[in-house]
Amino acid sequence: MNPFMQKFLIYPIAVLSALILVTLLYAVLGKRYTDKIVATNIIGSLCINIIVLLAYFMDADYILDVAIVFAILSFLSVIVLCRIVQNHVNGRKSEMELGSDEEHPENGGGV
Repeated sequence: MNPFMQKFLIYPIAVLSALILVTLLYAVLGKRYTDKIVATNIIGSLCINIIVLLAYFMDADYILDVAIVFAILSFLSVIVLCRIVQNHVNGRKSEMELGSDEEHPENGGGV
């Protein structure tokens, strides 16, 4: 690889690293669960981009396999987080339904 390309590839990696830090801040300061899930997905995508750029920079094709595995793990983590949030929201809905129902024995009403 020529020296120009070596110097040129440093800048996109630095920008992607800065974007990861900004997205991590967004994940920490986000008020809703969905903000955190979206930030997790973005961080995973940016990390995959960095891995691909490093594979090109080092001229090592086997590192692309690592990027593929990381993409699969990132996708699965987002699916798991979505499932956790969905179960949490469904649990809140069922608690609200139980609390508003006057015929339930737990609430002291009914037969």
